[in-house]
Amino acid sequence: MSAPAAPAPATPTPSGPKGRVDLLLASPVATLLARPWLDWVILRLVTRLYMPLSRAWAAALDAEGSVERFRLEIGCDLPERAVPKRALAKVAALKAAFEAADAAWLAAFFGKADPGPAVLREAERHWRRSSDRLMNARWLFLPLILRQKLPAARYRIPTIDEVEATHGPMRADPDKAFELPAKLPAIERSHAIEHGWGREYWLRFASPGPDRDTAWAHVFEPTDAENAASLIYGHGLSVELEAYDGMVDDLVELVGRGIRVIRTEAPWHVRRRPPGWYGGERFIATQPLGALELLPTAAREMGILAGWCRQRSRGRIAFGGASMGALSAQLAAMRARAWPEGHRPDVLFLITTSDSVAALAFESSISRGIGLPEALHAGGWNEANLNAFGGITDPGLMAPVLPANIIMVLGRADTVTPCRRGATLAEHWNLPGRNLFLYDRGHFSVPLGMFRDRAPLERLVERLQPKTTVSVGQLQLKLAAAPQQPAKTP
Repeated sequence: MSAPAAPAPATPTPSGPKGRVDLLLASPVATLLARPWLDWVILRLVTRLYMPLSRAWAAALDAEGSVERFRLEIGCDLPERAVPKRALAKVAALKAAFEAADAAWLAAFFGKADPGPAVLREAERHWRRSSDRLMNARWLFLPLILRQKLPAARYRIPTIDEVEATHGPMRADPDKAFELPAKLPAIERSHAIEHGWGREYWLRFASPGPDRDTAWAHVFEPTDAENAASLIYGHGLSVELEAYDGMVDDLVELVGRGIRVIRTEAPWHVRRRPPGWYGGERFIATQPLGALELLPTAAREMGILAGWCRQRSRGRIAFGGASMGALSAQLAAMRARAWPEGHRPDVLFLITTSDSVAALAFESSISRGIGLPEALHAGGWNEANLNAFGGITDPGLMAPVLPANIIMVLGRADTVTPCRRGATLAEHWNLPGRNLFLYDRGHFSVPLGMFRDRAPLERLVERLQPKTTVSVGQLQLKLAAAPQQPAKTP
């Protein structure tokens, strides 16, 4: 672990100059907060409060004020007298208001004519405020969960035969699960909001995933982006920063270093949330199908975005992410060896990752806290038959890019994606010591601590903007020739 870095200089964020929250997170207070005790608190709040609240909220969104429909969607036997009718009516009203704001946002940002900066800013501000109100409507169901025990997820575990029918044939050739479309989708770019630090806009395109929905990405770009390096970054499970107003995004500071930041939107989150589910719930509730569908889809979308970046810049490209986003990024980098050269990454940036998705289903403290192992066992699943699909969901023992270009950030106290699994991956991949950041933190406090300790991001900048450039083709040749003997992790 490197020594703590000095606080990052105050730079603008998408919502304007740095606010109190930004400055607090970059202060010594963040160091005091970023400790395992905080992870213990957050884990219990997430599994015992936030997820049951989200289950009720998702049921209310689908119910649209109907008591009977809410009872059918909630996922447990709930007496009619216990249904909070006022909360249902409030959620229905907030949903209608958000849908109107969303329609106005789409018309402003993706309409034929650019409406100008004032209209774009107002549409974005209105969208975020409406979304924030709707997302926070979860708390309307707090009295309900204090009286009734609600599930954290509405489980729909598929049978072994169902998963075997859809994904069994791919086990012999996992690359097929990650093939890019023969005809790449057209990527539509929104009108841009111009800032003093650069520009902000959105991309959308047809997803290659099984849902055939629309993939979204939020782009923050330097003003002079002709040869900018790019970071394509995936978020964690149920992490929906864009859906809340006033959230802090520490990655945007990279724009000031000449790096284009592309935040992807994972399937089943924010604009891609299916009716009746809260953000990310379907990933958990339909395991192992959730992982077999979401991870390859997110990985292929990263590959499509990489091709878009290559068309606009000669700069290096990094795939990165935290937790679920890291699992997606490492799979994308691994399977990119079968993609055309222009879609492959140069650098990999992983925060709180793991070498086995199947193991997380049974070992992760979040999985155990919400009863996923019991639900899987009831559906006939165990670690052995889950591991049979590991060739599709796991990154393998060979480094997907040059080890010098892989940066990994882990927490020794992480019980959500246990540290030993990420460390095993780093060892097999032969990561240099200066590329592995090990902190005495847990799953949630690792990213929190990075607001003050910028060393991992500084290392990422070094690899994205090296003094000498190595092409993707040269990288692949060097990787094939590199020794694969594991090295000890520091």
